[in-house]
Amino acid sequence: MDRLDKMKILAVDDNIINLATIEQELKDKYEVITVNSGVRAIRYLNKEKPDLVLLDVQMALMDGIETLKEMRTMENGATIPVIMLTSKKDRETVIEGSKLGIMDYVVKPFDSQDLHERIDRALKKVGVLPVEDKELYEYVKQVQDELAAHNVRSAIIKTEEILSYKIDEEIFGRMQNAKSRLRANDIDTAERLVGRVMKMLERSVGSETTVKFPISAGEMNARLLYVLNDLENFKVKEAAQKLEDLMRFDIPPIVAESCVAAQERLEEFDDGAAEELVQQALTEMKNHLI
Repeated sequence: MDRLDKMKILAVDDNIINLATIEQELKDKYEVITVNSGVRAIRYLNKEKPDLVLLDVQMALMDGIETLKEMRTMENGATIPVIMLTSKKDRETVIEGSKLGIMDYVVKPFDSQDLHERIDRALKKVGVLPVEDKELYEYVKQVQDELAAHNVRSAIIKTEEILSYKIDEEIFGRMQNAKSRLRANDIDTAERLVGRVMKMLERSVGSETTVKFPISAGEMNARLLYVLNDLENFKVKEAAQKLEDLMRFDIPPIVAESCVAAQERLEEFDDGAAEELVQQALTEMKNHLI
């Protein structure tokens, strides 16, 4: 990657050794701008807007909290993600920093991997970096595991972490609903909602690594008719399984969307709506072949 394409990180610390260490650790991935005082950080932000600020708490003349308060009044600093650098994460600093929108804290001396991970997480939370489906899948799997172990409090905390990222609106809505259900102690509904998100992500993650099997138009048509036959005879589980099997094949995206929607309706025991969606999939398949 060319240096001009790198994201910019402003590092603010009155210790030049700390600044040199930060620059050395981050220079391969980011363009690092170093300044040794809060005043110089404000001057820089008057002209430029970096992607993230690493801000030391304890500095002479103008400390980190004072610098941050001034930053939040500026156009280039009002919403910028900030990670505080501190030798100790005391309660007062945490409270004050939280009021000013701190994304995270790094305790010095910092571990290189930990610093990179915290920067990466902060940039994902503001949408500067995307959250990959594989990564999101692992986060949601953790929620599912906590629910399986009946750790509701931990499941809520992990769900809130997921909701702090910039993610797909549909997934966000389902996880937000799951969190509300957990707080209302409606565990069964929350588990179903999380399960649906897992299935959505499984399809997405699986499509990256799994080769879809070819299928002829005639076989696709027959399989959809078998699903309809099951639904007409109130065999919901059998219909759901047939739809699941069909998704392993290379079917047109527009048909797949209707099949996925039908699966979701079946999970909600709305077999009437599912039947309509399967009919729609049949129509879309025929139109696709014209």
